[in-house]
Amino acid sequence: MKTLHNVMYSIHFWSPRLLSVLLPMLMAAGCRQEPEDRDLPPLPGEPTATTGDTGAVPGAAVGTTYRRTVIFMETSPDSSMFVPWDFVNRVEADGIRRSTRGWLGRAGEWRMFVQEDWTTELTRAPWRIVPRGSARLVVGLDDAITEIYFREGLRDLSVRPGEVVAEWNGQRGETFRLRAGTAVLAGVETQGLVLDAFTARTTAGDEFTELALLTGDDGFQLVVADVEGTGLYRAWARTDTESYSWSEVEVVWQETRTFERARRDVPVLWRIDAAEPDLSGEFEAVSSHLHTPPGTGALLPVFGVYEVRGHVDLETGRIDVAGFLRHFQR
Repeated sequence: MKTLHNVMYSIHFWSPRLLSVLLPMLMAAGCRQEPEDRDLPPLPGEPTATTGDTGAVPGAAVGTTYRRTVIFMETSPDSSMFVPWDFVNRVEADGIRRSTRGWLGRAGEWRMFVQEDWTTELTRAPWRIVPRGSARLVVGLDDAITEIYFREGLRDLSVRPGEVVAEWNGQRGETFRLRAGTAVLAGVETQGLVLDAFTARTTAGDEFTELALLTGDDGFQLVVADVEGTGLYRAWARTDTESYSWSEVEVVWQETRTFERARRDVPVLWRIDAAEPDLSGEFEAVSSHLHTPPGTGALLPVFGVYEVRGHVDLETGRIDVAGFLRHFQR
């Protein structure tokens, strides 16, 4: 309020009529707070403001990894279109290591159209997405993302998240928001769903590795995620009339194949089982794109995106499902 005091002193000799107009404006300006960043809130207890007289910006602990995955999935039974984006920010002592990946899947064919790795200075909001190259963001009220788009030459592809359909939260601050959404490719709009998933982890070993979004008849939507990175999966589901959640889900790779570039086996058939209420099912890869991020050692990292199909059994009966699965092995 020191600045406001100085300004009020300087207008001491102004006319009463002018003061009656200006004074409420000055009081509002002096008390206004910056809008909150509610797009990706920090974890509980995470410092977000400058401290001391040095102006240093505190941040998350070195080694903290923030991952934001935004997946568009067409829900039409007659065709399939997927646009997954993956953003990873890892805090290091000398900066934030950032990576952005984007894929387009259509009719069983996949292409990675964005692959960026770079480093930025440390900031007080290390979880925030920073666009680079041909990838851009459109941000709306309260910093909410209203569009992620890619434009390069004649190519034009965007994902536009819409109204929130459901939101689920994990025990360690992770959030999964399911939205109505639209993808636009070369001016043609496709309606579907957008899953927006956010996690923050302090060690590489507990990054979540698999994330699936499956849909079926009667408004059935199922999200399955290895939120701890240790093989402990959680799941959430909804229909037009019911909502479900499972704190422990067993996921088994029923079949695998060799990915020679990474010298690893990757799954092609998954089985899920959970109780209270009973949940079981199987789904297999219909198409996929496997990518090897930079790494060293005998076994290289693997990042895969899959189109999957199968079935899920609930207490109400069997539901045929189709959808998307993201797979990661460090």
